[in-house]
Amino acid sequence: MQSNDCMESQPTILVVDDERELTDLYATWVDGEYAVRTAYNGTQALEQADEAVDIVLLDRQMPDFTGDEVLERIRQRGLECWVIMITAVDPGLDIVELDIDDYITKPVSRSTLIRLVENLRVQSRYTDTNRRELTSISNKMETLEDADSVDDVRDSEAYRELETDLKKLSDSLVEEFDGNE
Repeated sequence: MQSNDCMESQPTILVVDDERELTDLYATWVDGEYAVRTAYNGTQALEQADEAVDIVLLDRQMPDFTGDEVLERIRQRGLECWVIMITAVDPGLDIVELDIDDYITKPVSRSTLIRLVENLRVQSRYTDTNRRELTSISNKMETLEDADSVDDVRDSEAYRELETDLKKLSDSLVEEFDGNE
């Protein structure tokens, strides 16, 4: 992750979607408060993704590279940006394995998008690896619990693993907090 100074001043957001109208719409929603870059496919996203990018708003289904592939390549480069998947694909248990910070299905309202981005901006001020992972796990659990596409999500092994990871991280943060008092 970049220095907190960057996120506290004017973070850079990369908006990626093959639907140009949506890309441009999301960009206008966050422009002004944020430095905005746009990409209309996975290739352009990979060209624009660098250390200056703080948040990526990433579509999951694109014709050249899927959002999953773009995400994988971003992480292979060692980029620590926050990633929100904004997609028409209903979430499934496969999101457990994605190195994302949040997942939302289209259509998304301006207020929801701004809230998600602002939440990450606040989180970045207190980011250490455990807190970031805690946020990601919590967001994935919430997404899966709200998904109509996942039956009996709480009974799945993947969900139980998320619960276990969440408990371990929560316990370690509580111990860290207690140790600092």
